[in-house]
Amino acid sequence: MATAKDLIPQKYEVLKTRTGAEIVGMTRDIGDSIEVTLPMICHLSIIPNTNKTHVVFYPYSPLSRDEKIVMPRDHIVHRSRINNQFIPLYDGASSTWLRMIDEESIPLGEKSPIDQNIDRRIRDAMERLAQQYDLDYEEHDEDWGFSKDEEFDDFYDAVAPTDPKKIH
Repeated sequence: MATAKDLIPQKYEVLKTRTGAEIVGMTRDIGDSIEVTLPMICHLSIIPNTNKTHVVFYPYSPLSRDEKIVMPRDHIVHRSRINNQFIPLYDGASSTWLRMIDEESIPLGEKSPIDQNIDRRIRDAMERLAQQYDLDYEEHDEDWGFSKDEEFDDFYDAVAPTDPKKIH
């Protein structure tokens, strides 16, 4: 038996949000919100030296397990029907994505060796830079004309102008 929700028409639309994101999906009006089933983002690029366009759909919220999002109507700048030429491409991409979610078969890359111990390597690099700064400073102390402790004295001693019309 169909529910009342099943009888509400659903259509393919492109939604432009206030943040500038364009979301493609099957939409349904639900009061003061829009329900988007399998929201995707479309990326078009020209294939060099051809008269063709490469079309890639990818999930709007790839870390979510939900296949629907509800977006408040006031977050949408404009809505338009999707070009019929793109519907089969969207359907293929969204059904593949839904299957990967259901089967938990999203292909994830292995952690590369360069990512291992990255925190330690960043700390080591920052420490080497700080040591190099200290060495450079000691070598050029007399050349710079001030000591390390005096380096920011002018900044700390600065006073804001008292004349409101003066801007410098």
